[in-house]
Amino acid sequence: MIEFQRVTKIYGGHTYALNDVSLKINKGEFVFLVGPSGAGKSTFVRLLLREELPTKGKIIVDGVETVRLRPKQIPFFRRRIGMVFQDFRLLPERTVSENVAFALRVVEAPRRDIYRRVPQVLHLVGLAHKSRAMPTELSGGEQQRVALARALVNNPPILLADEPTGNLDPENSWEIMRLLLEINRRGTTVVVATHAHEIVDRMRRRVVALEAGRVVRDEEKGAYGGEI
Repeated sequence: MIEFQRVTKIYGGHTYALNDVSLKINKGEFVFLVGPSGAGKSTFVRLLLREELPTKGKIIVDGVETVRLRPKQIPFFRRRIGMVFQDFRLLPERTVSENVAFALRVVEAPRRDIYRRVPQVLHLVGLAHKSRAMPTELSGGEQQRVALARALVNNPPILLADEPTGNLDPENSWEIMRLLLEINRRGTTVVVATHAHEIVDRMRRRVVALEAGRVVRDEEKGAYGGEI
């Protein structure tokens, strides 16, 4: 599903953001990507989304070698990856339904598909009753659930979440993680980049730890800082 083959990313000719990273994430896995600031998590995310190219190595996502993508193919490739950010990135002048529908409109989905899919994903994240609300009328947890619905509405095989609980209180953080687990149980491959020690330690999923651009640990049922 996702494979990094000896991937190195160098900035400015001498700064190694990733250094000889080899990693494979299989279909249907749930993986935490952890590490201190500057470890390489953000670079990993940008490379996976094909926002940047590796200096060396290969990246294969859902059977596609990303380096070989032509510019016009990149938007279609990105439909394979649902993306959730720490800061929600909702359109403030649009309702909840319109924010979710926007992801379908940009790919020119038929209107009937929009009318069908938007209520489905809002029901999944528990926000069907908020479909006409504006983002400013929602709590932080609700805004993140809208962002999650928007990431899912195109049925991507991969969901990538970058610090999805970073702006949330503990109760809402756990609600988002429960949703991510449910999405994973339905077959979506989920990768979560996070600093949330308690969540990682309690959930005991696969943990890939980065440090100074290298994979220093890859554990099944791991903890944030190693065995606990």
